[in-house]
Amino acid sequence: MKRREFLALAAAAAFCQNLKPTFADGAKKKLLYFERSNGFIHPSTIIDPATGKSVGGRVITEVASKLGFEVVCTKDGRIFDGDLSQYAAFILNCCGQLTGNGGNDGPDAYPMSEAGLQNFFSAVRAGAGVMGFHNASDTNKSGGPTRFGNRPIEERNDYTKMIGGEFIVHGSQQETDIRIVKKGELPSVTEIPRVKEEWYALRNFNPDIHVLFVQETEGMQTDGGNVCYDRVPFPCTWVRKEGNGRVAYTSFAHNTSTWETDWMKAVIFDLMKFITCQMDLDLTPNMNQVAPGCEVACRREE
Repeated sequence: MKRREFLALAAAAAFCQNLKPTFADGAKKKLLYFERSNGFIHPSTIIDPATGKSVGGRVITEVASKLGFEVVCTKDGRIFDGDLSQYAAFILNCCGQLTGNGGNDGPDAYPMSEAGLQNFFSAVRAGAGVMGFHNASDTNKSGGPTRFGNRPIEERNDYTKMIGGEFIVHGSQQETDIRIVKKGELPSVTEIPRVKEEWYALRNFNPDIHVLFVQETEGMQTDGGNVCYDRVPFPCTWVRKEGNGRVAYTSFAHNTSTWETDWMKAVIFDLMKFITCQMDLDLTPNMNQVAPGCEVACRREE
């Protein structure tokens, strides 16, 4: 292991030591982790019969416990028809149309109702947090006028605007660098090592996002199906506000091995603290400063 990667992992591992969660009186202590797939089923959402949890659910539960939260893991969208005021935040590892029927995600997987979707938005705007992983940007998509083109923000749906960006396509798995925009902004994350992953190409960025990590594109393969990486560096992790709710998104973690790393758990830990109001982050929009030109999603638009 390279010295830089060793130091990054060592620093990330330190986040779990000597934690003492603190809550104001009456603070909510439950998180809702939703992982229904209406379309492609990502490896991190597959339930292990031995544990009753997916890799994503297990890691979220592990990290949340360090902050004193109980996690409700479900694929049942009907839960959004109920009382959502009990949840401090919603963790999304979902895919496809939230209200759509279909898919083969198991007998306990059900879509949201239209009323449940609006109930979710209302809860977020009232102050509940949201954290989306990877395929959460491949959910309730707004699309675009061309394969790589952006839809005007006034024509995007509420979900796309809330999560802050949208999946277009991905190429082959490959290694690349992730740039931390401001060292120390996420205090548990000092470095992110090069890692082989399924990297999303994204568009329809909400201009109000505050970018934390940028995906570098120099040196990436751009042949054939990798044409989506023929672009300037672009945001891959960010935060923003939706009404009174705090939103965080990262395109990391297609592979279950990524979920299991100390650096990924450190990212989750800090973003979880942010969305549950246990840590503040700068929310000043900075996309055009840290990733100029990123709205052009491909230099070879077809």
